[in-house]
Amino acid sequence: MFNWNTDYKRVRWLIMLAAMLFLLTGCGTGSIFDGSRVSDASGFRMEYSILNREESADLNLTEGDRLQVSLSHTEGYVDVTVRLEGKEPIYRGNGQQNADFVLEIPETGNYHISVSGQRAKGNISFTRIPGGQE
Repeated sequence: MFNWNTDYKRVRWLIMLAAMLFLLTGCGTGSIFDGSRVSDASGFRMEYSILNREESADLNLTEGDRLQVSLSHTEGYVDVTVRLEGKEPIYRGNGQQNADFVLEIPETGNYHISVSGQRAKGNISFTRIPGGQE
């Protein structure tokens, strides 16, 4: 039998709970990546209007190669790591905004490049310069 006082309160609470859950599903951060990314033998490049996640690429580099790194951001910041698999990073930059520099590659191997953004907008590139070239 329907007891108006207790059953009405339960139904009202269930409706309010369902409405709150529905509204909270739209409270995320929105897009986590909006842009383009290219990774090939010549390097790793990204241009983005939103970067709220980690993007990475692996590059096979040879001892004596250099890696031209260019970061340009108009919003947010990124953390960057370049490491040879199983080794300490040859570069780690936290909270990067803008930078332009060259990394010397100390030994041959597969290098993992990781870029983690937080509300970042801009572009970043890692361009391989083969050993012996200027």
